[in-house]
Amino acid sequence: MHKHILSALMFAAALALANPAVSRDKPIDWNSLSATEQQQLASLKTQWPELPADRQAKLRENAKRWSQMSPEQQARIKKNRERMKAMSPEQRQRLQERQNQFRDLSPEQRRQMKQAYHKYRELPPEQQRRMRERFQNMTPEQRQQLRRRFQDMTPEQRQKLREQRQQRID
Repeated sequence: MHKHILSALMFAAALALANPAVSRDKPIDWNSLSATEQQQLASLKTQWPELPADRQAKLRENAKRWSQMSPEQQARIKKNRERMKAMSPEQRQRLQERQNQFRDLSPEQRRQMKQAYHKYRELPPEQQRRMRERFQNMTPEQRQQLRRRFQDMTPEQRQKLREQRQQRID
C-alpha cells in the first residue's frame, strides 16, 4: 500500500520539478482552463477565485498530468487516495514521516529499500506475517540496532544472512 502512495508522490514531485517554467504568481482565470481541466477541477470551481495563484498553478499542472496518465496509473492513484481517506490522522502523520525519511535517503539507500521491499513482497504471506510480528515486537533500540547492523554489512554479508534465514525457515 505505502509503496504505491510513495510512488505516486515521487512521480508527482519529479514532474513538478521537471516543469518549473509555469508562472505561479498570477491567478488563473477559470475560463482560461481547458474543458478537460475544468472537468477535472470541477469540485473546486466555486473556490477557484479565492485560491492562491501558486495553488491554482499546481492544481492545473496536476490536472494536466492526470490526463496524461494511463488508466492503470489513474486507478492506482484513486485507490491510494481512498486508502489515505480511510486512515486516521495519526496513521497519515506516520506515513508522511516515513515518506519524508525515505525522501531524505541517498539514491543508493532508496534503491536498496525498494529492492528489499520487492523481495519482501515475494515472500509467502505467512513468512511476511512472521517477519512483521518479529519486527513489531522489537523495542525501538533493537530496531535501530538491527538497522545499523544491516547497513554496516557488505552486500555479500547481507546475502549470506538472507540465505541463512531462508534455510531456517525452510
